[in-house]
Order: sequence, then C-alpha cells, then structure tokens
Amino acid sequence: MTAHPSPVTELSMSGGVTQGAVLISFLLIVVAALFACLLLGPQREEAEHFYIGRRRNKPVRNGLALAGDYISSATVVGTAGTVALMGFDGLFVAGSTVAALVVLSFLAGPLRARGRFTIADVFADRAPGTPVRVAAAVVTLLVCLLYFVVQLSAVALVTAQLLSLETVGAQRTIAVMIGVLIACATAVGGMRGATALQAAKTVIVIVALVLVVGALLARFGWNPVALLDAARANNGAGSAYFQPGLLQRSNPSASWTFDFVGLQLSIVLGAAVMPHVVMRLHATPGATAARRSVRGALLVVSAVIACTVVIGLGTAASVGGAKLAAVSPGGTGALMLVTGTLAGGPGSTTGAALFVLVATAVFATSLAVIAGITLTASAAVGHDLYRQALRRTGSSEKGVEISTARWGAVAVSAAGIILTYAALDWNIQMFSWVALAVAASSLLPALVYSLYWSRFTERGLMWTLTGGAGCVVVLQAFTPMVSGLPSSFLPRVDVAWLPFQSVALISIPVGFALGWLGSVTHARRAQGGRDDAPRTDDSRGRDARGSRTA
Repeated sequence: MTAHPSPVTELSMSGGVTQGAVLISFLLIVVAALFACLLLGPQREEAEHFYIGRRRNKPVRNGLALAGDYISSATVVGTAGTVALMGFDGLFVAGSTVAALVVLSFLAGPLRARGRFTIADVFADRAPGTPVRVAAAVVTLLVCLLYFVVQLSAVALVTAQLLSLETVGAQRTIAVMIGVLIACATAVGGMRGATALQAAKTVIVIVALVLVVGALLARFGWNPVALLDAARANNGAGSAYFQPGLLQRSNPSASWTFDFVGLQLSIVLGAAVMPHVVMRLHATPGATAARRSVRGALLVVSAVIACTVVIGLGTAASVGGAKLAAVSPGGTGALMLVTGTLAGGPGSTTGAALFVLVATAVFATSLAVIAGITLTASAAVGHDLYRQALRRTGSSEKGVEISTARWGAVAVSAAGIILTYAALDWNIQMFSWVALAVAASSLLPALVYSLYWSRFTERGLMWTLTGGAGCVVVLQAFTPMVSGLPSSFLPRVDVAWLPFQSVALISIPVGFALGWLGSVTHARRAQGGRDDAPRTDDSRGRDARGSRTA
C-alpha cells in the first residue's frame, strides 16, 4: 500500500482538535446505540416484532431511517471529495444517489403491498416454493455480506485515522471490535433498534453538515458566487473544473466511458433495490405509508447531497485541490480536512466542537448502515432459509425462527469481520461495485417482472436471480478490478482479459434478458393454466397472483 499523509495529521495541526474528545464521542455513540437497542428491542419472540417492529414506524421516522440507509460513509465523505477534485463530473456522481430514490419511489407501493418481511416474500407472491426462496436468500446474503465489508472497512479506516492509528493492525482491531458490537446490537434490537439508530444518525449527519456549510458560507461572506470563484481559482484544474471531463483525465483508459456509465447505472438501479432498503419498506403500515416514507427520504437525501456538494466546492476553495490530492488522493479526506480548516487555531473551542461533531457523524453513519445490513441478512437466514425453505412453519417454531435469525446475524457478522480483517490492506472498492451490480442485475429485473409482468414465471425468476448474479461474479473476476494492476484486489495475479472495471452494462441487460427468455420458453401446464397458478405460501397466506387475504 502506498503511504499518504493522513488527513487527521493535517487537521490536528490546523484545528487543535484533541484525539481524546473524538474517542470519547465515539464511545458515547457506541454506548447510546447499545442502550437504545436494549431499550427498544422486540417485546416478544415473534417475527413481526423482530423483523419489522410490528409496523409501528410512522412515515416521518421511517423516512429518516430510510434516508439513513442511503446515507452511507461513501455518500458523506466520498461525494464531497469527488466534487472537490472533479468539479462538474463530481456533481453528476452526486446525483446518482438521489436518482436511486426516484427509482424506488415507483416501486415502493407495490413492494410494500406484496411483501411481508424480506425481498423473497415479494418473489413468493409470484412463485412460491423452496428453490425461489433459497435463490433469493443466497443473493440477499451475497449483497449484504459484500456491503457489510465495505461499510465496516470504511468505519475502521476513518476511526483509525481520526485517532492517528495508521497501522493495518490497528485498523483490523477496530474493525473486529465494531463488528462484534454491531452484531450484538442487531441481535438484541431488531428492526426497532435499527430504525432508532438510522433516524438518530440521519439527524446527527444533517446537523453536522448544515453547520459546516454555514461556516463555509460565512467565510465567503454568505456569497455563493464568491465561493464558486474561489473554487475555480484554487482547485488546480482552472476553467476545466466546471466542465465535463476531469474524471476521464484522471483515468484515461479506453473503457472509461463504459465504466463510468456502468457504475452510475449500477448505483441508480442497484441502490434502489438493496435488500435492506426493501426490508425497510415492509416496516411501514401500508403501501401509502411506504410511498410517503420514500418521498420524505428523497427530500432528506437531496438536502444531504446538496450539503456535500457545497462542502466539496468549499474544500476546493478553502483548502485547494493540490493539497487535498496530496493528503487524500481519493478525496475521502475532504470533509474532515475542510472542517479542520474551519475549526481555527488550537484555542478554538467552537471549532473543536464542530470537528468532533462531524467526526461523530461520520462514525455513526457506518454503524447504522451496518446494523440495517446485518438485520436484513439475519431475516434471510431465519425467515427465508429456516422457516420457509426448511418448512419449519409450526407454531412451536416461531421462537426458534427468531433465535435462528439472531444466530444468523452473528454468523454473517463473523463472516464479514473475517473478510474485512483479510481485505483491509487490499483494494476493497470492488466489493461495493459487485454488490451494487448484483442488486441491479438480479434483484431489480426480478422485482420489476414480478410486479409488472403477468407472464413472468418461476423459471424466469430463477434464471434472473441466479443468472444475473452469476454473470456479475464471473465477469468481474476477469476484470482489472480483481487482478493485473497494482491497484487491483489481487495485484500479484493477472487473469484479466476484460478491459472494463465495471461489468454492469453487460450484466444488467443479461438479467432482464434471462427473465424474459426463461418465462417465454417455459412450457405451459397440460391444463393450459398459468405457471404461477394459485398456490399457497406460509409467509403470505394468499395466492400467487398477489390477491391479498383479508
């Protein structure tokens, strides 16, 4: 790994922020999170209590929690850095997260109407049975595990940097400690605990970002034009800063356009149907409440993205593109660097408080997202695999299902911790790309067809789930993201024959094509009935056409 100056070193010198205050704030967040999960945990050992909190979440609270699912550490620190370094192109990237919620707004009502707990419940409405359950659970676990590693790595790296612990061993220790804490919190708190964490984290992030934006605008006399002029003058790219093309200059490969479009498409389409997002919709009282939650989340996320854009421009104006690139080549240190610049000298108590608040917001962001991911994975284990696939549907099995889900949370967390421990000194960007691409290539086509195409069959559903995910995994293994380059996941191996970084532009059409092909080629039954003729499913108690029982 190439060593770069730490953003925190720069911040500590310019802002006078004590590491002790940051550490205390982190410990308070952890204690508060565990206490909230203990206090708000499910009152009964029943699926409805553990998975969806008895659907008692009101649209405002659930909207904040849904926004929290989208506001990851990459959204908070990555977007600001991309805007600071890439200008116009960064603005385009920032809009992808908002566009994902726009896509979700079209699916929210039907998803809530046809689902109960997990994404597999929506598919069971079309094709009840064990194969679909298992396939959906496996895809869910794959996406959750990959995203878990991304988020746990991010929070470990940020925490280590803020505490000036630069060694990989220290980062691994932090990752293990945080992973264990989140596993315990999720196993105890269930959906109500995860919702409280997400809603509180969203409020903290908004307050922190608004204060940073206010401090930036105050520095430029509350004149946005002056801030833009300073960004243009200090970014290091001159007039090209507000023109398209800086991202391509930073990666002048022949496949740049293919990779860029594919990545943005996977963000827009994949983030819209991430399993923990779909599960969040099931925690609302009904389809109308789900749509209101998405609209509220869209407003919150749009505000957060707007703040990160201003912060990115403010970083270019106040810090300068050259210094940011030297301290943090990927731009992820932009938020903390500009906060340290605004914090003032060593004697500035207000500046120190601002820095600690922003550091706490970044820390809480990853914690809350990991909790939501872990809960979704536990539901896939307890509900989809244990109760439905193994047909443990008796009344005496209900308590065992929740125990299985809790152990599933522990098992998934353990697997994620082990992967994170091994991958912290590698390039883990691939994990995020693959998770989003799998969601966009398998879950999205399966959901769209299940909700809107009456001729979609069980074969089409299976082909979409397995073929879309398999296409991503197989093709991605032969890209430079995995091998062949110093920045690859496996830099000492070279099996890359595909020139692309992202395979989304191939895998997404393949997922839709497999769903169509599997459905139109499926032989009809001898009676001339539909492939998805009415069959019962324990998770819904209604027929496969989606007509709900009273």
